[in-house]
Amino acid sequence: MSGFSGAFITGKPVGEGSGAGPLRRVLFLLSPFIFSFSLACVYLGMRGVMRLGGFVARGGPYEIAHQAPDWIWIFPVSMMLLMASMFISLFAASRISGPNIMAMSWSALFITLGWNFVQFGFGIGMGGGLAFGWIICAVTFMLMGGIPLIFILRSFFRSLGQRINSANETGAGMPGADGQLAWGPSLVLQAILCGGGFWLGIVFFRTVS
Repeated sequence: MSGFSGAFITGKPVGEGSGAGPLRRVLFLLSPFIFSFSLACVYLGMRGVMRLGGFVARGGPYEIAHQAPDWIWIFPVSMMLLMASMFISLFAASRISGPNIMAMSWSALFITLGWNFVQFGFGIGMGGGLAFGWIICAVTFMLMGGIPLIFILRSFFRSLGQRINSANETGAGMPGADGQLAWGPSLVLQAILCGGGFWLGIVFFRTVS
């Protein structure tokens, strides 16, 4: 299972590469921003569709019970951007040493969207009864996101422990490899980009919709 978490679609939780050029570093930092922006749009778009019963359509010769809203184009476009950010991260992180927050993108995707199923399935803050179809989806999504997250975090903290032990043995600090950012600033910067992307995605979706 350790290989499962270490070779996830978006790369290892802790990269061991070196010699990344400026382009890879920019893409490495840009990918969590794009991912979070797209995830916010998908999350809100999914909620809008679920409020309409979980199915919408537009056009065709038959009467449509739930017309697709004008903003529905955001949903597929955001999904494509989201997947693109994952592959961008896979490319960029292969040469960068240090923590890669995008390793948790799969889990973030399924847990975030799974929360929609939890809220709508159990009627949390929305009233109404139980919707067992959505509850089943909630359990599935939470498991698909939560189980990999356990192994990803275990791999990250194991690497962090090894790095701290190595630093203590040599008496060195915790600088980044080959002049790259140290672990702390790198994680903080990636987290800020994730938070900023998610917030901007919410603002964009609400403005467009």
